[in-house]
Amino acid sequence: MESSQLRSLVADLLLDAGIDAGGIDIGLINGGGNNQVFVVHARAGKYLAKVYYASSSDPRNRLGSEFSFLSYAWGIGLRCIPEPICCCPEKNIGLYELVEGRKMVSAELTRQHIIEAGRFIRELNAGPNRDRTLPVASEGCFSIEQHFALIDRRVKRLQNLPDVSDLDRRANLFVDEIEDAWIKVRHGISSGSESIHVQLAIDDRCISPSDFGFHNALLRNPGEICFIDFEYAGWDDPAKMCDDFFFQPAVPAPSDYFNLFVSEALSYSQNRETMVERARLFLPMFHMKWCCIMLNEFLPVAAGRRRFSNPAIDLEQSKRVQLEKAQQFFNSGLA
Repeated sequence: MESSQLRSLVADLLLDAGIDAGGIDIGLINGGGNNQVFVVHARAGKYLAKVYYASSSDPRNRLGSEFSFLSYAWGIGLRCIPEPICCCPEKNIGLYELVEGRKMVSAELTRQHIIEAGRFIRELNAGPNRDRTLPVASEGCFSIEQHFALIDRRVKRLQNLPDVSDLDRRANLFVDEIEDAWIKVRHGISSGSESIHVQLAIDDRCISPSDFGFHNALLRNPGEICFIDFEYAGWDDPAKMCDDFFFQPAVPAPSDYFNLFVSEALSYSQNRETMVERARLFLPMFHMKWCCIMLNEFLPVAAGRRRFSNPAIDLEQSKRVQLEKAQQFFNSGLA
């Protein structure tokens, strides 16, 4: 998007929100994996503008998911998130409060941080009027059969990788290992379940930030956590939300805190113990899923997103790094 067009769009969004649009200055923020993110300085304050990635091969409505989730969460009084200001679906751009803070690292995570993350999930779901109009989360599933099908598709996509370079061949050999492990995991979960076809009851589903973890959080100066990036948010299986929280590899939460997190996060549910058992049963399954996710760099659609957010990216180096991380992750699991 041209800078003059972006400036005009941001000015229109500010005016639509009843905010003075004078004195605008816009700068690109590096580091986004999927979208183009900008800091906006205006006389009225600082804001964050996000231009969302869109493609015929990946038609997910990232703007719709994030803005509707934040509007719901802000509307029920949560303040550990950025305030949604305004959006333009036609141009795929959203304007938000600019959160001042720093990224977190795994070594600094404490029991209190885990409790705050769990409390966020609980408060999203504890009220009597959860927003049924929110979309299903990206890759949201409500039966074991659906989870299986999703991971089957991920494995199948990886089986069609090119075989040109030595790096490609190493990746293909690793995908064979994942497939063998997935077959065993799938059989184990099927054996431990009464039925893989049963749909999770609506009351047991959760409003999930999706891709939730401390990799999508900023630590504000007073020590408060602000959770960010909700482009995949929506209704989901709470077991998936809990397991993803621990398996996301960027800023992993210590597995010792698994019981603490699920107990706090799922305390909204009248069937908490059943949901906790479901999350435990699914751990090997989501371990396999994240092995596949970490190899997304080898897929053309992921390469398109990376180039959109960072045209200068070295994709070959990115693939090399991700393959090494995925192999280490494959051999780790969640203790």
